[in-house]
Amino acid sequence: MTSIEEHKKNFEQFMSDINEKIRAELLVERQKIIAFDTSEAAANFLEYFLHKENLVPSGFRINHNYFASEKRAERYLDFNFPEKKELIRLMVNQEELRNLLCYGKEKEEIKVREAISNLNKIVDTIKKELGGENGTK
Repeated sequence: MTSIEEHKKNFEQFMSDINEKIRAELLVERQKIIAFDTSEAAANFLEYFLHKENLVPSGFRINHNYFASEKRAERYLDFNFPEKKELIRLMVNQEELRNLLCYGKEKEEIKVREAISNLNKIVDTIKKELGGENGTK
């Protein structure tokens, strides 16, 4: 069972990896890794938020596949929480970007930046709900 601290640690590790790729200017060359990192960072931060706010029981897990569509996400997240509609929309977009970048031929840098930007929107939305707490060190 993943603890709230592990979700926070996982999120921080994914963010660190993304930032390393940005600093090294490897967005296109490492786009599949970045797509994975952005998707997993988003899922871990959402899970951190839901646990931190006591909205889900211990042991509740989020799988990125829950966000294949808004309808599917609603089925798995069948409870209310702040900014639910917006977060589901952003998470579905993150999953679409993950699939676009992880599979098939190499994409333009703008798509990689879009995945990072979408992740930042998810993080900002959750931080706002946590009262500014960012879940990171």
